[in-house]
Amino acid sequence: MLRILSLLSVLVLAGCATGMYNAPSGDEAVTLKVDNQLASPAGDSGDGAWQMPMSTSAKASIFKVNGERISEQGGAESVLLEPGKQSVEVYADQGGILRFGKFRYTFDEGGVYQVRIKPSGGSKDYTLELVKASAPQDVLVSKDF
Repeated sequence: MLRILSLLSVLVLAGCATGMYNAPSGDEAVTLKVDNQLASPAGDSGDGAWQMPMSTSAKASIFKVNGERISEQGGAESVLLEPGKQSVEVYADQGGILRFGKFRYTFDEGGVYQVRIKPSGGSKDYTLELVKASAPQDVLVSKDF
């Protein structure tokens, strides 16, 4: 019985582990950067009432690529990708409102892209917009999360 429980615990732990992302190198690699357009939350309201403690900065980062975490702690502001179809997960945290968003896109070889993260105007908290750095007015992907 102890042997079976040990085997089950190893299988459960193995299922929880995710791999770490290994960035490609070379001229064909794609660069993806975060353009954080979130405003930092106000530090003091000045009304003297108790407020929930919150982060003093607004954070936005790339969290995962193809299901693999970018770093062990948090995310990254920039990452290199293989050209072709990729799945990217980002996170945003503006004063304790932490949300994760995911998008898929087929990236061009050697391209430079930005993912803009800003407050949403709709029912969700944030919006991400993928743009090419050379044409920031042309939104390639837009998604609320």
